[in-house]
Amino acid sequence: MRSLQLYLDKVRHAVDSENGKQLAALYSINQQHVRSLTDQNLQIDRIDTTCRYKMMSPWDEMTACHIKTIVHLDRRHYGLAFETQKELVQLFQRAMPNLTRWCLPVLYTINNDLRVIATQADTETAAAMSDQETSQRKKLEEAANVISKSFTYCVTDRNSISQSKKFGTYCMIGILFRIYFKLKQQNLCKNILRAVKVAGMPDIDEFPKADRVTFRYYLGRLYFLEEEYGKAEHELELAFRECTNANQKNKEVILKFLLPIRLMRGKMPSRLLFERYPKSRHLYSHLVQSIKAGNIRSFDMRLDKVGPTLIRQGTYFAVEKARSLAIRQLFRKVYLIMDKSTRIPISTFKTALEAVNIDVDLEETEWMLANMIFKGYMKGYLSHEKLFAVLSKADPFPKVSTIAAHQ
Repeated sequence: MRSLQLYLDKVRHAVDSENGKQLAALYSINQQHVRSLTDQNLQIDRIDTTCRYKMMSPWDEMTACHIKTIVHLDRRHYGLAFETQKELVQLFQRAMPNLTRWCLPVLYTINNDLRVIATQADTETAAAMSDQETSQRKKLEEAANVISKSFTYCVTDRNSISQSKKFGTYCMIGILFRIYFKLKQQNLCKNILRAVKVAGMPDIDEFPKADRVTFRYYLGRLYFLEEEYGKAEHELELAFRECTNANQKNKEVILKFLLPIRLMRGKMPSRLLFERYPKSRHLYSHLVQSIKAGNIRSFDMRLDKVGPTLIRQGTYFAVEKARSLAIRQLFRKVYLIMDKSTRIPISTFKTALEAVNIDVDLEETEWMLANMIFKGYMKGYLSHEKLFAVLSKADPFPKVSTIAAHQ
């Protein structure tokens, strides 16, 4: 019991001194105190009394909930652990009107732990039931509802700016967006964004860098889903730039969505970037080489190979759009080989396609040229009667980044 008494003394001291970082560690499910407490074989029904004897309300109840949670987790009772962790978060929420900014590290920790435990509880439930579809993610949905109240307490806080709990807003958004994306309920993100817009928030640059990076990453993904690629690129670019080089794993995650946008907008990744990020190199380097060479067949073959991975991460159709760049590059090569002639027989483009093992007839070639002109990759028109492509004298192959269809 000595370890328990020492732990309770540390919690009481952290509360009295308003040491949020220390209290967050003491309420975490992943810190050293967890093992020392679970090794004591604590009796669940005696925890409340022990905490009440050592601490004042509401910290006695919160601390009891935390201890119960780690005991349940140690026994792999994830459903019970979820209930006690949820109670801890709700108790903390009720106390928040009387707390100031010092409490935010605790808020982050207990809400994120609730997300983690909810996922474990859903996995446990799914494994125990034959109909996994009906049981999956119910605890995670419940956790999202609870965590959304933590977000509300932050975004609506009226304390002076130096003590404002508004500075917890973007961290709570990061936790919520992570859940919404996992649940495929991205539409709920819009409610959060609307609340932030009218809340009179401090400038985002005043928030911790980690919170900014997470927010911009998910906002970029949201724009990506809505095919607002210009906005998506802007947010993901900021997230990638602000994410420190030490966090290579996170930077690779951002590149999963940033690189497809860059490809379709004609911005080819550098060799240096591929050297630094091997997962991105594996997925995209061959595709980039195919685009640059105008080798459509090579692009198609590589896309087939990495397709399952791209489908899982939700970027396949964005990458597929970059196929048009390979076609554009091939047709531009024809233009250069023909000494920049503005009148080129359609049969010449057909020959070029056959050279990269694309078997098409003259009519299909004409359709591909018409499609390139329609999308803005080429400027000119087709003479169907004479079977010629008549290209613009001024910039017949505009820069891809300027093409309106990809803004």
